[in-house]
Amino acid sequence: MENQLSILNRTSNEYLRLVILVSIIKGFVKIQIFVVLFIRASILQADPYSLKNLSEYLTNLKLLKANFFQVNADGSESSGIILLKRPGRMRFEYDKPDKTLVLVAAGALAIFDPKGDQEPMTYPVRNNPISLLLNSEIDLINSGIVSNYMEASEEAVLIIRDPITPESGSVELLFAGAQPELKKFTVKNENGTSTSIALEDTEYPKNINDTLFSIALEINKRKDSDK
Repeated sequence: MENQLSILNRTSNEYLRLVILVSIIKGFVKIQIFVVLFIRASILQADPYSLKNLSEYLTNLKLLKANFFQVNADGSESSGIILLKRPGRMRFEYDKPDKTLVLVAAGALAIFDPKGDQEPMTYPVRNNPISLLLNSEIDLINSGIVSNYMEASEEAVLIIRDPITPESGSVELLFAGAQPELKKFTVKNENGTSTSIALEDTEYPKNINDTLFSIALEINKRKDSDK
């Protein structure tokens, strides 16, 4: 009887030690997982060029004014001033002798030619890959718009396209600096023709007047000037 009790006690003690050991191992594994996740999160947070941080930068880029230098597919060059007011609005005002004006607003892309014609050539902006930059929020992680991403020291190149209609074209974005700043974007249309626009002297104004993006107001302005 005593031998049986002794065996039971030893078995009980061994079981208790086993339970404690398993609990310690589980706790250690949980700590390891937590440490790995913490380190991973810290790395992502510390890297200004992570997709998460680039998403935040683009989403917060509500207002922009800059000089631009444009290179067209045929090698011709032009320059001017670009205004951005997200969501949905852009203005490209070209320098002389070009004097072309491009407005993006209310879902339309309007091109006023330098001859001063009253009515612009107008297209749905959704057909242009530049529309991906005009959404109120830009999620590079979950939206599926990123088709390529390359990062180097204080520089990153990102190519985005509509995942539903990838054949409609793409936009290549170049970021540079200690903290990400958009320096250049290249729009490639459905025909494979590319237009590159480099930004210089970028400013982030507190506000830009909505009238500068109004296609209707520009049409009326040109009509009045012809009277």
